[in-house]
Amino acid sequence: MQVTPEISFKSFEPSQRVRDRVSKEVQHLEQIFPRLISCKVVVEGNTGRHKVGNLSRVRIHVGLPDGQEVAVSHHGDDKHAHEDVTVAIRDSFRAAERQLKKIKPDPRTAGAQHATRLSGTIARFIAEEPAGFIHGEDGTEYYFHAREVTDSAFNTLLVDDPVTFRVEDGHKGPMARTVHKRLASSEGEHTND
Repeated sequence: MQVTPEISFKSFEPSQRVRDRVSKEVQHLEQIFPRLISCKVVVEGNTGRHKVGNLSRVRIHVGLPDGQEVAVSHHGDDKHAHEDVTVAIRDSFRAAERQLKKIKPDPRTAGAQHATRLSGTIARFIAEEPAGFIHGEDGTEYYFHAREVTDSAFNTLLVDDPVTFRVEDGHKGPMARTVHKRLASSEGEHTND
């Protein structure tokens, strides 16, 4: 996440269990959508708006690339389960997760939008991390993560292996996506993508 998550609590002093639950849910959203820009969470306990029970309210605002946003305001008007703040937190984050899954691009069609691929070679690997850098044919170094290696296992790649990849702007610089290892034949090189 590019911006540190903002988590606040109103109308009650949360226990460490409640704080941990919110942090865990934020981390889960990041796993589903690793390119989150920001996340703001407001947990309001004991709203006192109802005659029966004190229901909790959870508001979540997630900023995404290209100015997209996801907003959830869960107050469980008729859900007595939301008298338990952890249940309200769970339900709110599941609603945010459903919205994010609707926005997240389908990997089968994402390539159609970014058809331009570059060639390059594996420049180096980052020690103790499943990641490395590709030296592109344009002279730029592109960061890549193991999950971006599509048609071969990351651990089979070697320095100087030829690859093709799709370019994307990462929050720390240029990134290589959908990395394919190119095969070299005795007649010359060809790609398998």
